[in-house]
Amino acid sequence: MNPKQMDPQNPLPPSKKRSLLGPMIGVGSFLLLIVILAYVNSRLDIIEDSLQYQPPAPAAVSDMGPIDRAVTGKTVYVPVYSHVYSLGGQPFLLEATLSVRNTDQKRPINLTSVRYYDTKGTLIEDFLKTPLPLAPLESTELLVEKKDKRGGAGANFIVEWSASQKVNEPIIEAVMVGIHSSGNISFVSPGRPISKQDKDPGP
Repeated sequence: MNPKQMDPQNPLPPSKKRSLLGPMIGVGSFLLLIVILAYVNSRLDIIEDSLQYQPPAPAAVSDMGPIDRAVTGKTVYVPVYSHVYSLGGQPFLLEATLSVRNTDQKRPINLTSVRYYDTKGTLIEDFLKTPLPLAPLESTELLVEKKDKRGGAGANFIVEWSASQKVNEPIIEAVMVGIHSSGNISFVSPGRPISKQDKDPGP
């Protein structure tokens, strides 16, 4: 049989088969990658939805120790920025999250007051209607949305906490995040104690 004659059962010569095999594998790999990325994105969307911010729910303070018997606690000033300035004084809007973390591994604390003030020192909002208990190592967050421009560049939180026995001090800080087409920014603003109470726990 003439070697150049095509086999009717196998019309393509081996060299042609090899030349077509590469692109086919490439296309298949590309389609598989698209399917994987679509699956990953859908899973991330589900995860993000499950992590959507929810304000802290009220709980029974009596389970964590009565407030009127507090032996330790502090009032903490936390700088917050609803916007900062850039490009010659243009406002850059930010979303702020106040984070309060009980660092004590054994003892609870009570978050007794969280008040939000604007640049002029005017009270904007009292975030807690009733004291909020935090169990050992528990954290809570309070959100000031980007669209809320009432605070201004000099806004602040005044946070008060107490405990019925000596505890490790909680970490109280604000996290600011801004996402714009012109650029992104994020930074942390730690709280600063401005007063404290320490009493003898007695017998």
